Amino acid sequence: MSTAQDAGSAGSRSAEPSTPVAPAVSRRVRFLVIGVWALLLAHFVATFLWTAPGFLTGRPDDGTAGPARTGALAAYMTPVFAQSWSIFAPSPLHVEYTLRVRGMYERGIDGGLVPGPWIDTTAVEARALTGHLLPAATERPARRLASDARAAYLELPEKARLVVLRPPAAGPAPGQAPPEPWPALRAALLDDGAAPGVVDEYLAQDRALAAYATQVLRADGASGRPAMGAGRPGLPLVYVQAEVVRHGITRYGAQERPGPDGLTVGARPPYAVAGQDDAAFRSAWDALRYESPADDEGAP
Repeated sequence: MSTAQDAGSAGSRSAEPSTPVAPAVSRRVRFLVIGVWALLLAHFVATFLWTAPGFLTGRPDDGTAGPARTGALAAYMTPVFAQSWSIFAPSPLHVEYTLRVRGMYERGIDGGLVPGPWIDTTAVEARALTGHLLPAATERPARRLASDARAAYLELPEKARLVVLRPPAAGPAPGQAPPEPWPALRAALLDDGAAPGVVDEYLAQDRALAAYATQVLRADGASGRPAMGAGRPGLPLVYVQAEVVRHGITRYGAQERPGPDGLTVGARPPYAVAGQDDAAFRSAWDALRYESPADDEGAP
């Protein structure tokens, strides 16, 4: 009797479903999950510091300069992850930036320089953003460069600002390239009381303006458009010049839009950054330029 009972108990136990056992997670997968969470946490912290109010980061409320926009944080956030909450702030930014460039061309044996027409690079750039569902910050180089250059310029002392606006005293001898101006410009800015760090930041932006203007003018000149060189195609390009235009956006309820505020940097020799791809830039420029508005007024 007991044997039969024991057999029945054993049968009932074997009929009960067994508790599933979770498979063991390998150490490699654990480290991978921890690493992903650590990267996400670091990204969220960096984004918070980038967009946090100025009293937390030491950055001015307009978000244009300060410790939070220099060093490793800026290198990580720009240009892909840069963002701003200004449109949701109690006092949002009401400005937009335009970058215009032009060339200074050699006229002849007398060495005189002829200014070319201003080219609105921001208008051309806007063509790349039209129709994009998720446009990237990397597709707005002209606007970002204009904003950063103006911010670096405003960090200079008032006396030193005049130095970067001066045109070259005279053009180079015919057939000769102008010398690189930035070492002398740095010395002049330091003599006028600008701090070394502020000077170096501005000069980096100044070189970037010259490099971008050079690339635009080379691409535009290679297209063979008659507008190149103010209707004088084929003239040697001696200097490039950039102008940052700050437009105030009309506030709600305002009757008139504020006038533009222009900053025209002195002419610089053509400048190329190591590794820049002129052919790729020219291809993209040609595809957009022909569909963009004509050159700005003011061409000679």
